Amino acid sequence: MKLKCAALVALLLILSISTVLLITNTLSMRNNSNASSTENSSNESKPIITIGSKSFTEQYLLMKMTGILLRENGFGVKEIIFKGSTSIRSASKAGVIDQYWDYANTALIYYHQKAGIIDAEEAFNTVAAEDKKIGLQWLPMTTEINSSWTILVKKELAEQYGLKTISDLSKYAREHRPLNIATNKEFLVRGDGIEQFQKAYDFMIPLENVIVSETKLFAQAVKESRVQAAVGFASDGRIKTYGLVELEDDRQFFPPYNPAPVITARTMQQHPQLELLLNQLTQKIDHDKFMVLLYKADVMHEDITELARQYLIEARLIKKK
Repeated sequence: MKLKCAALVALLLILSISTVLLITNTLSMRNNSNASSTENSSNESKPIITIGSKSFTEQYLLMKMTGILLRENGFGVKEIIFKGSTSIRSASKAGVIDQYWDYANTALIYYHQKAGIIDAEEAFNTVAAEDKKIGLQWLPMTTEINSSWTILVKKELAEQYGLKTISDLSKYAREHRPLNIATNKEFLVRGDGIEQFQKAYDFMIPLENVIVSETKLFAQAVKESRVQAAVGFASDGRIKTYGLVELEDDRQFFPPYNPAPVITARTMQQHPQLELLLNQLTQKIDHDKFMVLLYKADVMHEDITELARQYLIEARLIKKK
């Protein structure tokens, strides 16, 4: 009889514990569900800004800085990387992206099929007026960065043959041997591209000597002597590290390429506060500090997102968490 009573008490205890656990789990699930719903509701309530980047390091950094700054100021952000200028421009015009960074002379030469303008301010004002007609707004550019095309050669080659200008390189090519030169696909078809470049500097570069590759590989190709020269970007963080020399553009063929935020008029109308945020970012860009970021990203292979975040913290645009 005692054994039966003990068994009955044990059974009741087990049932009581099970009931408590069931109630606890149910309440926990409800709380988690409510928390999740609140979180989702919060995310859904944030305005979403889709931003874009071309596929080279400077653009990645600018996109990441923009994205982090917007997220810290109450926006949801989607990021899309595009292969080149044509695709990102088309996406902007179609409303696929809301904002990206571009260069006035790229717009003039590549999009509007007009001549480049050496004066950076004039180029900016011209393209801003043109693009306003199609619903794209250019915010003030930074002159701290100039992503102009530049001709890169090895320091040893420059010293051996006294190469200081692009005209010197042209003379070298005529007197010694045709150049092997690296560039990207876009430079082959641009209005300030390979054909016009050869005319301006009296080059004769056989088509088979033009090596087409990704922009990020130019400096490496010159460093390893796979080509004698490359048409690269003046803002490439690897130039000094790889022992390369930028030749002077003595005939002023390449116009300046200063980055500026471009945003759709529709997005600006919906979120006017974006103008202040983007202008603040542009004003905080410093040439030397930005070149350090490019070096760390390209040479040291540090994480671009973290580099961008640290830059914003040091510029006091966001707070350290």
